[in-house]
Amino acid sequence: MTNYEIEINEILKNDLDKNMKVGIWAKIKNMNTGEIMNKRIWWKDHNGIIHDGTIDLPIKLRYLVDNAWYEYSH
Repeated sequence: MTNYEIEINEILKNDLDKNMKVGIWAKIKNMNTGEIMNKRIWWKDHNGIIHDGTIDLPIKLRYLVDNAWYEYSH
């Protein structure tokens, strides 16, 4: 089974995308291969709509990212 290390590493007020107001990023590291993926997991646009960027992650990674966000925010 693959182990991952998840780190919530950035909450940006302005991101590269002009339509985004706030973005939250996660650094996902595959502990078996050392591969690192930076993934925007949530963002709020200028209309106040919150978007979920985890929907294209595998279910196991979604669960791990959600837990990491929960721990980071508390």
